[in-house]
Amino acid sequence: MRQARIVVVGSANIDLVTRVPRSPKPGESIIGRSFATVTGGKGANQALAAARLGAQVSFVGCVGNDAFGELQRATLSADGVDCSHLKTHPSEPTGTAVILVADEGQNSIVVTPSANYGLRPADIAQLEPLFAQADAIVLQLEIPLDTVEAALTLARRCGVFSILDAGPAQKIDASLVALADLVSPNETEAEAMTGIAVNTPDDALAAARQLLAMGTGHVVMKLGAQGALYLGETNVFAPAFKIQAVDTTAAGDAFTAALAVVWNRMPLPEALRFANATGALAATKEGAQPSMPTRAAVEAFLQEHA
Repeated sequence: MRQARIVVVGSANIDLVTRVPRSPKPGESIIGRSFATVTGGKGANQALAAARLGAQVSFVGCVGNDAFGELQRATLSADGVDCSHLKTHPSEPTGTAVILVADEGQNSIVVTPSANYGLRPADIAQLEPLFAQADAIVLQLEIPLDTVEAALTLARRCGVFSILDAGPAQKIDASLVALADLVSPNETEAEAMTGIAVNTPDDALAAARQLLAMGTGHVVMKLGAQGALYLGETNVFAPAFKIQAVDTTAAGDAFTAALAVVWNRMPLPEALRFANATGALAATKEGAQPSMPTRAAVEAFLQEHA
């Protein structure tokens, strides 16, 4: 089977990561354990993850004319990602994310998009030849929503399957949901989109049904340590793998990338299990892009947990 051809349209950030014993309370100062500068951004994370999983990947985004932008471009290129459609903003800096990672593995993130907002619908309009050759288009919500809409519209016109990773959490119009073939939120993102607080499996099912009612054809709910729930042509639940989480920062991005790579290439239960394994492996290592596993590592993990 030939390589999956994936186009990721989205954000590229540099993550400024501090490890802390616990998340600080409002107004509280605490002492961090360590600091690191790591390439990240939901779009760039997913592009690199898909490439490590064996896909042929093109990344569409915008970085600043600065050292962080050069670092992001070099890191993606080193893993084989095509960066010929990665713009350089003339004045805005590369986007950043300030991340606090607590000892139990949970994280708190503040994203400053900066150059990411330089990716505009006019840039998407020039990409029809690229989209037409793809097997899947992957998007997130860290770039302007009109750019997301333009990319989803172009994917629909080209007859290419589109996946909308619904992060970061925000309320979006139902018309945008309807343009995506598949929508994949976590619990917080699902609540922002539907108004349904997702605390139980029944809540997750209700939120997924609401997203289907908004017009998308497939929903994959990312439920963290519980697993993943698919609702669309059928109803499939894939339980999570038990792991010792070290840093969950980009586990959802790893999951989404894996789903894009194997969609329609595996039976649905196997595809969800593959995506769960990819996300689980990402959570066992520190950092965003450095934690993205290879295809061989995922397959070995699945064999170990057969």
